[in-house]
Amino acid sequence: MSVRLSWISVAFVGALACAGGAGGANAASAPGFGVPYVPARDGEVIQEVPARTEPAVQRMHVLRAAWSSAPQDMSAALGLAEAYVDYGREIGDAHYAGYAEAVIAPWVHHVAPPASALVLQATILQFRHQFADARDFLRAAFKADPRNAQAWITLATLDMVQGDYVAAGKDCAQVTSFAGLALGLACGGSLRSYIGHAEQSQALLHQAAASLGGASAPTRAWLSGLMAETAERLGDWSAVESRYRDALLATPQDNFLLVAYADFLLDRGRPQEVLTLLKGHEQSDTAFLRIVLAQAAVHSADLANSVWIMAARFDALAQRGSDYFGREQSRFALQLQHDPARALDLALQNWRVQRAPWDARVLLEAALAARQPAAAAPALQFLEQTHLQDPVIEPLAQQLRTQINNGVHL
Repeated sequence: MSVRLSWISVAFVGALACAGGAGGANAASAPGFGVPYVPARDGEVIQEVPARTEPAVQRMHVLRAAWSSAPQDMSAALGLAEAYVDYGREIGDAHYAGYAEAVIAPWVHHVAPPASALVLQATILQFRHQFADARDFLRAAFKADPRNAQAWITLATLDMVQGDYVAAGKDCAQVTSFAGLALGLACGGSLRSYIGHAEQSQALLHQAAASLGGASAPTRAWLSGLMAETAERLGDWSAVESRYRDALLATPQDNFLLVAYADFLLDRGRPQEVLTLLKGHEQSDTAFLRIVLAQAAVHSADLANSVWIMAARFDALAQRGSDYFGREQSRFALQLQHDPARALDLALQNWRVQRAPWDARVLLEAALAARQPAAAAPALQFLEQTHLQDPVIEPLAQQLRTQINNGVHL
């Protein structure tokens, strides 16, 4: 059984790159969105594009040629679409999800669509935060093939992202049945890190890694990323750093891993390392946000311009109809625009759809900053029910509970 694994852990499904698309800094920041932009000088960079010499780009050219020569070949279409999705995830550019969607559209809308095409469409929708629509396509895929391992892995991810851990446990059991013990262990291990059993999670993930000895680089990176998250739950900072470094050795350009490691470095008070880590990744909106956060921490002379560019990117995404990136925008509003009321509103909107640890964290931080502890009640109740272990989130939750008990309000 072969399934595609890229490291989109629960912590990263909310990435802004998934909600819209990455544009060049100058293009995204141009005044008058929707109005043609004329460069001020010949050498101005409008948008950077991947070099044709990159192995992944060369592979996509080969796959596109194969698909173009046989457009009725479903395997050729799926191969190209999967390559687009994987590359878009890696560099943080959702344009490639759109390319993939166009390639598989004839199969998705076929009178009897194959399960593989439906699952890939669900993956694309998940990539865009269209979770309800993704579930519809997964349901259709299960009707076509109830044993589809990729569908069960995708559903497990969705359920963990949205905080339905009971359903996720059932999904992981199906992953074990149809994808094998090692991936089932990884699925169950990841789940346990969100329900107060981080030590068990760590043990299961180590067991999964041992079972997948000699695995591909993306699979090794995926497991190392999951283990980094679990180490974060336990506050084992040296293990977190080691696991992120291992993951990035396997897949050095993976946007989700780079952003996750950048967040870790920001939390540890190491912003200069973030600027070094993400140099050359400004095209990704998620990476650029971390760059701006790091610039704020080091009092960079470029900060004001970067904040303006980031705000313009958010506006451009919204104008393209990508109106759901609450977690990232909440952080931007709170930490860079210093607008706690707006940050809280965005965090609450985000919480209605996503309930991963970072979603809880941005809501708690915004409620504290806005001095509205009662607004964090949904997240506080969820944390009590799930028993999430997290050395950053737990103090925030305790502070808010104390304020609520003491009747602190505006």
